[in-house]
Amino acid sequence: MRRYVPKTYNNRRLLRIIFRSVVIALCTVLIVFIVLFFGFYSYFLTGEDGTGSMEIPWLTDVQEPPG
Repeated sequence: MRRYVPKTYNNRRLLRIIFRSVVIALCTVLIVFIVLFFGFYSYFLTGEDGTGSMEIPWLTDVQEPPG
């Protein structure tokens, strides 16, 4: 004789998986953004007129003097 077992384990399991995946993805994006923000903060320059720019050393073009 089979025993009746309610669907307690599978109850909204797919929704929990999707919700956890979305939360983990959002937390990952937020952590990466914060790390990049503080990592590149020292490269941010503000001009006298209030405009800002980023001077990243490995992205600037170095022009060699002709010689």
